[in-house]
Amino acid sequence: MKNIVIQWDSGKCKTCYSCIRACKVKAIHVKNNSVFPYFEEAQCIHCGHCIAACAYHAISYFDSKEQVKAMLNSGNKVAAVCAPSIAGEFVDIADYRKFVKMIRYLGFSYVNEMSFGVDIVAAKYRELTTQNSSGKFYLTSHCPCVVELIEKSYPDLISNLLPTVTPAAAMAVILRKLHGKTLKIVQITPCVAAKNGIERYNKGINKIDAVITFKELRELFEEFKIKEAYTESSEFDMPFGYKGGLYPVAQGFVEATDLDITILKGNTQTIEGSHNAIEAIRQFKDYHDTIRSNMNIFYCEGCISGPGMSQSGNKYLKQTFTKDYVKKRLLNFELNRWYGEITQHVRYKELEVTFEDKEYKIGGSDEVKVAVMQRTLQQITEPKKGIELNCGACGYETCRSLALAVAQGIAIPEMCIPNSQLGSREAVIDMRRNTEDLEKAQERVKELEKETNTLTTKTNSLKSAFTIFIRNLNPGIVITNPELKVVDANQSFVDILGEDALEIHDVIPFLIGADLKSLIPSSLVSQLNYMMQHEEGRFVKDVEINDKLTNCTLFQLIPNQLYGIIMRNLHSKEERPEEIINRINEVIEENLRQVQQIGFILGEGAAKTEKMLNTIVETYK
Repeated sequence: MKNIVIQWDSGKCKTCYSCIRACKVKAIHVKNNSVFPYFEEAQCIHCGHCIAACAYHAISYFDSKEQVKAMLNSGNKVAAVCAPSIAGEFVDIADYRKFVKMIRYLGFSYVNEMSFGVDIVAAKYRELTTQNSSGKFYLTSHCPCVVELIEKSYPDLISNLLPTVTPAAAMAVILRKLHGKTLKIVQITPCVAAKNGIERYNKGINKIDAVITFKELRELFEEFKIKEAYTESSEFDMPFGYKGGLYPVAQGFVEATDLDITILKGNTQTIEGSHNAIEAIRQFKDYHDTIRSNMNIFYCEGCISGPGMSQSGNKYLKQTFTKDYVKKRLLNFELNRWYGEITQHVRYKELEVTFEDKEYKIGGSDEVKVAVMQRTLQQITEPKKGIELNCGACGYETCRSLALAVAQGIAIPEMCIPNSQLGSREAVIDMRRNTEDLEKAQERVKELEKETNTLTTKTNSLKSAFTIFIRNLNPGIVITNPELKVVDANQSFVDILGEDALEIHDVIPFLIGADLKSLIPSSLVSQLNYMMQHEEGRFVKDVEINDKLTNCTLFQLIPNQLYGIIMRNLHSKEERPEEIINRINEVIEENLRQVQQIGFILGEGAAKTEKMLNTIVETYK
């Protein structure tokens, strides 16, 4: 079963469409019923550029480490074919021979550099392009991305592809010729597309059994704790490559052919980079008779820029490392031996390959597509007064390209970022205003919280003081809520109620929470209910409690919330003089009112009566 090379985790996708902008062949689609991108395998060329573009790590490539470990543990002999790009990847390893030994520690029987395979392919290229009498020009086929691009998008150019296997597949042929057909081959490369490319070579002795990237190789070193510091030196297995070691630099392949590479006399142009590669292939197709040149094409900017490298960038620094590495490798190079090995291996039939027409076509009638395209184009340019910006922010080069993609059902109008921004700018302004209002509200809430905490502290202090005040008063006092539940009381109130109340007090101090209706006479309960209903402020009533006459003053403490009763036991020696004084004061107040009325008539007589009454009061005091 074929492994899907480019893998997507929808749970991590944020629909930023960076992958769409990175995909030059537009193999990443967005359907009308979804905002999430998906990969059209039939159109994808597996370049891996979308992986580097995705900041959320929603895109990855198939991990071959387990497959390789199983192969190494199978008992079969396994050979590693390592791309010469190692010089630009493993700059932290001072001696490449230690790097070779580290690979052997993983369990490989043979470790070969791919550069000899490059030399073989370069020799085939030299032969075809110099002995060509038909005037036919070729496109190199060593880059898997370029081959897939031509098969899927430019099938008319399939016959112009160099009919030779990749350098890694060439090494597979040579190693099986040397070590037997049962030998397993693992390619180590910075190229992600090579993982898909091996499906082309899966039957004969040019078969590659697995591909791991440099990133995966580093992970294997880490897993098995293989470090340069603990490693001896070991040379690559023969045959050794010559100028094929320059292959990671795009121009290096042509140099390995020993053809004239000058502008005036050379007949091969070297192209690198996705945009340049696509444009070169298009022009090769459209202006073939005018250009009249072979093309050496790398979809990446040379193999030192492949997505399987652990670090991107620093292209020219990596080129320098590669050049220095090749120079060191060729110091004592046996050129005659190499030439003999090239002559021995270059004629194998298994080095030839054929390519297939895999053109990807989108269905639907042209009339419908045109109508939808016109409608979409109007939709995405209307907010811009009909102007086609062609900014490319959507991932398509022009507004018409996006409109066509929408008509084909592989894009949505919302991918037009300038249009989306027009609506979002207003939303952003509103959001900022709402944010400012929210910040102000939050500040006010904090202030209210402080005020509330302060008020709560004061309230608790007042409650505590109020309780202390009540508990230390001599008359019996009870505070109740509108449900006639005891909120607070003092010891005198409990004493007035008698033994039953005292027993409850032992369990529930000061009867707090008890039902007042079951504790006081029903007449007082009726008076309290009347007070609540009519919002009367104060009542005074004498009632018998436990056969003792008790003076009760009922009052509103907090309207509709708290009510109180002050009880005085009229049989108490402490309460009696005070009560007598209160009663006399009431008599005086009543007589004063009467005297004031009579005074209008009697005049001076009223004043005399007042003096006499005051004398009585002073006597009692």
